[in-house]
Amino acid sequence: MTKIYKPEQLTNKAYRCEYLVIGSGAGGSVAALELAAAGKDVLIVEEGLHHKTENFSNKISDMMQNTWRNNGVTPFWGIPPIGFAEGKCLGGSTVINGGLLWRTPKRILNIWEKEYGLSGYREDDLLRHFKKVEELLNVSFNRKDNQNLDSEMLKIGCDNLGWKYLQVPRAGGKNCINSNLCPTGCPSGAKQSTDLTYLPEAVKLGAKIFTGHKAILINYGNNKLHTTKIKNQLNDNITDIKSDYIFLSGGAIQTPFLLQKSKIKTDAGRKLEFHFNLKFVAEFDRKIKAHKGTIFTIQVQEFMNQGLLIMASNYQPHYLAMTLEHFGNNTINSVMERYEYCGLFVAQIQAKSKGRISHLYDESPFVSYGFNRMDLPLIKNAIKKTAKLLFQSGAVKVFLPIRGSKPIRQSELKKNKVIQNLKPKELELVSVHAMASCSMGPNENSVTDLSGKLNGYNKIHITDASVLPSNIGESPQGTIMSISHEILNRHLN
Repeated sequence: MTKIYKPEQLTNKAYRCEYLVIGSGAGGSVAALELAAAGKDVLIVEEGLHHKTENFSNKISDMMQNTWRNNGVTPFWGIPPIGFAEGKCLGGSTVINGGLLWRTPKRILNIWEKEYGLSGYREDDLLRHFKKVEELLNVSFNRKDNQNLDSEMLKIGCDNLGWKYLQVPRAGGKNCINSNLCPTGCPSGAKQSTDLTYLPEAVKLGAKIFTGHKAILINYGNNKLHTTKIKNQLNDNITDIKSDYIFLSGGAIQTPFLLQKSKIKTDAGRKLEFHFNLKFVAEFDRKIKAHKGTIFTIQVQEFMNQGLLIMASNYQPHYLAMTLEHFGNNTINSVMERYEYCGLFVAQIQAKSKGRISHLYDESPFVSYGFNRMDLPLIKNAIKKTAKLLFQSGAVKVFLPIRGSKPIRQSELKKNKVIQNLKPKELELVSVHAMASCSMGPNENSVTDLSGKLNGYNKIHITDASVLPSNIGESPQGTIMSISHEILNRHLN
């Protein structure tokens, strides 16, 4: 009998389990596997559906509708508005990300200890968890196959400038065949997302998974039995899940929203931190055929301590058109004619701006943010440095993430008035990393304690990006999974 249930297979009005895990991404999959390995009765509820490797295709629009929340973009309302992307499927965002698995930067762990009071989360404390994650996800480097020329061009630029860069450790990296479809589900199965690794192991150990069901309300039973109402996404039927313990792993937006709706923790979601992503299109004087490579094989870390990372991104007509949308159809068409000569690049900034999640509507969270004026010089600096690197890498023309701008050449960069006079409302910003909305800490002002347990609620824990104390400036999947392992270790012991 299957243990991964489709929404049409659930007909009972109520179910009972010892542990309910809400969400199946980076944090939820860790909770499910650790609990199942400890012999617990585990049920995972996932809002999205189970999409198997053989069903992933290059029909990008269709796949985005299947695997991304809100067909690809959740707005962060502010000036400028930010398009935020996250997964909604079995495996969560691990299915639609680039599979980057970095260990938490040591400087961030030191800040968490000194400024946020986190004890037991030093580099040495988390090392065994990182090693476990890296082993289970087959974390490795992509093979050198002369196909990722967009990343190779960045290496040339860095060598010319004397800038630091590193190969990127990725889930299943050595088996990557450069299908260039990371954001819509890896069709080869090389990327080791949690639906291919942690969750099958949890199922083997007895865990059950209900897909296509959204947790909409938690009735907390004062340290006794709790009832979580879940809504069938196929027919809107409501089912009750009774459990002894609840592990919330819906992500930095959905987890605090559920806590607010349930009137359990109204201060959840008051602080949301995230990264800004600035996207650039560069045209080279030679064919680089970026569509035959893959995402993020090289990361430029010269300015990491300043909160800036630079990488090559997925390159497909769909993403190219989205990035150039603010230039208009004529520009998009002209760039498409030089498609094999162009590449798509991203500058990731550790934003100082903060957001807030509000329960204004029953079905969806409202996310707003205030643009911190200290971010503007960081963004101007990031644009200049990224353009400088691209020109040193051989680009002859660069399209900037600025509304109303024109593509620039190297001679125009130094005294570019569009960059110098840049206003926030002119920016094109996106984000894929949100965190710190239910941050852990040593006192009652934190949403959870240092074991991920919700303050004031003994049997609710959080294992997702929301418990991170602050923005880490790096892809957070490895951090989320390792900290979730530590939370489960503390709970089970």
